[in-house]
Amino acid sequence: MSARILIVDDNPNALKLVGYALHREGFEITVAQNGPEALAKAEADPPDLVILDIMMPDMDGYEVCRRLRAMPQTARTPVIMLTAKGRAEDRVMGFQAGADDYVTKPVLPAELIARVRALLARARLEAETAPPRAKVIGFLGVKGGAGTTTLTVNVALALREEIGERHSAILADLHTWGGAVAHHLSLVSRASLATLLEKLPSQITPNLVEGCLASHASGVRVLIAAHDVEGAIPEMTPEHADAIVEQLKRMADYVLLDLGSGLCPATQAALKHCNYVVVTVEPDPVALTLAQAMLIRLASMDIYGGQIGFVLVNRSRSAATYTRSVIEELLQSPLIGVITPAPELFFHAAKAGVPIVTSQPDSLTATQFRDLARLLVK
Repeated sequence: MSARILIVDDNPNALKLVGYALHREGFEITVAQNGPEALAKAEADPPDLVILDIMMPDMDGYEVCRRLRAMPQTARTPVIMLTAKGRAEDRVMGFQAGADDYVTKPVLPAELIARVRALLARARLEAETAPPRAKVIGFLGVKGGAGTTTLTVNVALALREEIGERHSAILADLHTWGGAVAHHLSLVSRASLATLLEKLPSQITPNLVEGCLASHASGVRVLIAAHDVEGAIPEMTPEHADAIVEQLKRMADYVLLDLGSGLCPATQAALKHCNYVVVTVEPDPVALTLAQAMLIRLASMDIYGGQIGFVLVNRSRSAATYTRSVIEELLQSPLIGVITPAPELFFHAAKAGVPIVTSQPDSLTATQFRDLARLLVK
């Protein structure tokens, strides 16, 4: 897979010359003639490397570089400043703005290409050897319709409140089709899980994954599920799931996975990355029987009681239900959370695309989500 390079220069001739030299070497080229255009293109489709002029109208290269470094999508993207400004103080300002290399014009194409290849190789090595930093939490339903996505979304936003600005969180909807995270958050994104599934697992790079993350107002970055109702959705293989989660857990402090229900091969691959698994269960005989069976399946995957927490989701008010103590006895495990019935709140939250922790922050239900998020952060 060819590396994607964004060239930023207000001189059309410079764009053509540099672009042509790199295109001949097999690189995929995108160009921008000013800072705002470059930032928009970098945010929409993060490049693997940026070549940046300094002297541009409205926004100079120093400011563009600082803003690239402030964007999660390009915080670690290699940047080469290619400019006629060759004084020592100009170089210092470039490196202080976040540049990885500084080259003065004119430059021989062979030298520029060598510098590009060296930075790309270093970036690949760093990505491959960087230790995963995230706590990965999987949310799994014992059956469909148990409220797993609603729980995952609300806990993700509550967790973001809990960890504050010093830490980061990613929410990933790993449903191949029918995922509802985007609807719960009123998110629309040009890229999605389907974008990643169109690639071979070996082609799923940090920049590619970063470019598929949508930003929510809460500060949570979100990988939404496939949403093309007309096109065919590629299958998520265990190898895809493994590659996607492997990249996600290098990008944030907390990664929350909406795994849906059941234990298909791809879900099993994702579960192997999880530090903790939250299993949603309803207070009815069928759900509890399935929960007992799931415990056995998880144990066969070396996921045992200390890594599993059950959350009881009461979706409707009913007098005919099991008590908490009976449920804990059947599961041979204490519940880590209970979501009490609030059908009206859930209905209006889903309709508005605003989760309860945001739309009704003072409600009992929001408090229950926050208590669970606080427990998971510990």
